Amino acid sequence: MEQNKRISELLRSTIGQRYDAMALKMITDEAEVPENAVCPLRDLGQHLALCQAFALSRREGKTVYMQKQDHWCWAPLFAYGHVELEKGTPEFNELLPVIGIFDPDAAAAFIERMPHLPAGMYKGILTAPLGKADFEPDAVIINCRNAELRTILFGIKTQTGTTMKTEFDAIDSCVWGIVPSLTKDEYRVSFPDPGDFSRAGTSEDDVILSVPKAKLEEFERGLESLNHMGMPHSFFQPGMEYDFARPTFYNRMFKSWGLDEGKSFKIPGLE
Repeated sequence: MEQNKRISELLRSTIGQRYDAMALKMITDEAEVPENAVCPLRDLGQHLALCQAFALSRREGKTVYMQKQDHWCWAPLFAYGHVELEKGTPEFNELLPVIGIFDPDAAAAFIERMPHLPAGMYKGILTAPLGKADFEPDAVIINCRNAELRTILFGIKTQTGTTMKTEFDAIDSCVWGIVPSLTKDEYRVSFPDPGDFSRAGTSEDDVILSVPKAKLEEFERGLESLNHMGMPHSFFQPGMEYDFARPTFYNRMFKSWGLDEGKSFKIPGLE
């Protein structure tokens, strides 16, 4: 897809991205799944967490198709509509004491409001490196550094005229950071959760941006505007002050050597 390639190239030229962004598509008809897609149980004989599938696409350039039976983590099974999770069921009650909220009523309310796709709507999740993806993504997922995201936010702001809103949790970044892009057409920012770090090898320095399909043209224009204004990530550099102030003993030493003196300050307790 031409737009996939353009956005991939713009991300490289704008922020010098380490890995290609990832295209994500929810599959209703498995005829849309490319022949080269890795199906974990079928091709690897093993299950994967969704964050591990993401890592295969992002770092290893693989196209991956995750069906219900391939998953090894509960959260995406519910959030991406593979299973139902209704209050009062054994599965729901299993989560209550381990969701990380001490009050049972608050824990139940938290689980109920977790973003999720309708159960049974999709057969699987397809991911691939954006520049090589020959399908139209439902969302583009970008792993970058904090300062690189700052640059991207400048580009988005040129198009939206406002600040970005998001929602954070310490865990389940594959849910809170992506699913609202699919259900509400929202940009989302999240941080790699403990599973993403410990099982998928994602850097602690990463930040994750999800761009919904409905905003891809806007996002592309924002990146183009940064290049047009000459404000890619490399534009932002720390300023270095020359002839900076030094402790006063520097001036005394430099004077004795016949060198220039300059601004100085005293070191309390030493000078």
